[in-house]
Amino acid sequence: MFADVYIPYPLDESFTYRVPEGMSVKPFSRVKVNFGGRNVIAFVHSVHGEEPAGFELKEIIGVVDDEPIFDDRLMDLARYTGSSYLSSIGEALSMALPSGLRPSKARSRNLAFEEAGEIAPRDVKLNDEQRTVYDDIMASREAGSLSHLIFGVTGSGKTEIYIEIAKQLLALGQSIIYLVPEISLSSMLFERLNGVFGDDLVIYHSHLTPNRRLANWLRFYRGEARVAVGTRSAVFLQCPSLGMIVIDEEHDGSYKEQSTPRYNARRIALYRARKEKALVVMGSATPAVETLYACERGLMRLHRLARRFGNASMPVIEIVKLHSTKPGRMLSTPLKLQTKRAVDAGRQVIYLLNRRGFAPIVICGRCGWTVECPDCSIAMNYHRDRNMLCHYCGRQRAVPLKCGRCGSEEMDKVGSGTQRVEEIIAKEFRDFTLFRLDQDSSRKRGTVPDLITKMKRGEVDILLGTQLVAKGFDFHNVTLVGVLLADIGMNLPDFRSAERIFALLMQVAGRSGRGDAPGRVIVQTLDDENPLFRYIRNQDYYGFYLSELEVRKALLYPPFARLARLLVRGKSEERVIASINLLKEAIEENTARSGADIRVLGPSAAPFAKIGGNYRRHIILKSREMEPLRSVIAASRGAVAGRDAYLEIDIDPYDLL
Repeated sequence: MFADVYIPYPLDESFTYRVPEGMSVKPFSRVKVNFGGRNVIAFVHSVHGEEPAGFELKEIIGVVDDEPIFDDRLMDLARYTGSSYLSSIGEALSMALPSGLRPSKARSRNLAFEEAGEIAPRDVKLNDEQRTVYDDIMASREAGSLSHLIFGVTGSGKTEIYIEIAKQLLALGQSIIYLVPEISLSSMLFERLNGVFGDDLVIYHSHLTPNRRLANWLRFYRGEARVAVGTRSAVFLQCPSLGMIVIDEEHDGSYKEQSTPRYNARRIALYRARKEKALVVMGSATPAVETLYACERGLMRLHRLARRFGNASMPVIEIVKLHSTKPGRMLSTPLKLQTKRAVDAGRQVIYLLNRRGFAPIVICGRCGWTVECPDCSIAMNYHRDRNMLCHYCGRQRAVPLKCGRCGSEEMDKVGSGTQRVEEIIAKEFRDFTLFRLDQDSSRKRGTVPDLITKMKRGEVDILLGTQLVAKGFDFHNVTLVGVLLADIGMNLPDFRSAERIFALLMQVAGRSGRGDAPGRVIVQTLDDENPLFRYIRNQDYYGFYLSELEVRKALLYPPFARLARLLVRGKSEERVIASINLLKEAIEENTARSGADIRVLGPSAAPFAKIGGNYRRHIILKSREMEPLRSVIAASRGAVAGRDAYLEIDIDPYDLL
């Protein structure tokens, strides 16, 4: 007997191995093989009796799975993922399947929730607005409309709608995949779902051990558990009958994978919905521009929730101008005054410090003007050679001596040097209890559950955090949110920077006033005349969306074009530059040969020009159609060859840094 297997390498074809006497190999299982002198896990596509002629076959070394752990549906999904994101089927299967070799025998549910705590099951009666959305989704499902977006303000009760739909589908014998952007911040959601679904619930994410992931994969695959909650990789989970994929906070960049294949879980979910006749229900208070545009074109059904659940009021948002970027002046008088009032009244405060700003921008200290590339409408960054550089097209210019808007000579360089803010807050409010939550602290086991417990008990006065504090928390005693410097991240060299900042600020604002007391949000900025803040003050997502569409249409950015990013990295800067120049030549030749309408930007140094000793340069491609773009890239990628330069292909990139 012989087995055709896929290898987790960038190789398009399958490979045939001999099955040793006495070994039982099943299709859609994993085996160990030797490939290129290395032992690797391979994925069995078929087992047959036809020996290929013309070469000597290697034998399979060992069996990993005694029984199939996937089927033709995942094979189809792997083909789609590979063709969409220009990876191999083997790479797609390796990304999709768990890497554990033996499923853990311990019960997964207790381990999943031991830190979050247990809560008793509770029923929530949908209000009239929620009931209308629920009824519309279920009715349109019967009519064959499967893709939905719930556009609801923060705290409007989107989760309750997901749960009610899930209950109905479970009663019909179907299974549910519930995707969340950040697993470490979802303890409160896990509590809620565990209280409803109990033993029917499993979790699936990278914080679990490989064997635990395999055990949970198998429970869901066999139908022993029918609700799975997890991060983006959970979109590949297999089950007897898929009823719905929920994508909570669908705008979040975490749904985009950053290693090969660089898939977007939203696109994978939509493909599965079409193939498996399942619902996809996305939800957000700040939907991605492309998602809302798809709704307006009739590609997805739009539902709105305009009121907060339980009649809680929306917070008042105040924009406050900062007059200095010096650390000692990071807290404005209104923010200090409102913080003291809130804590003295027994309430709690959240401070957001967006650390996404990585490379200095040059900004006017008087009016907040920054330097933009005239060709790309993207912020230019300050470099050590004292020049401004556009990381899309490579245009350079000298650092301006005066502001282009007001003529001021107060031109400051602002980056991520805000590490002292925690000390400043502690010094300003000596008697208040401060809790810091960022990427470093959240990695420590128990940090998030500890925060939740202390916030519920009122043991924290001020929660200081990065973007993490804007996601998933539902603290009813928070009545003030302060954004310490809204400008950080505003001028990243990325066409999505304004959208990301708008979403972040609206999401963190939504943490305020979720209980019985009204909320207030103070957004501090150097540039209070930026039109973005008018939309934020008025909580006008749709106005922002329309303005963003105008810019993107004029400059041919998504949703009016498809993008691809080709990044070459390597230890030798000279070799990287030579490789990416050869790649550009190949792209231009293949574009001309095919007659495709593709715009080529670059090559230029990537915003992070060197990471881990690797020099990085990239090319950005724009086209109104994706297929010509993929074809040109596939025909050109061979121009980067050898072990001293590596090519990364990112179709529909979310982040261009």
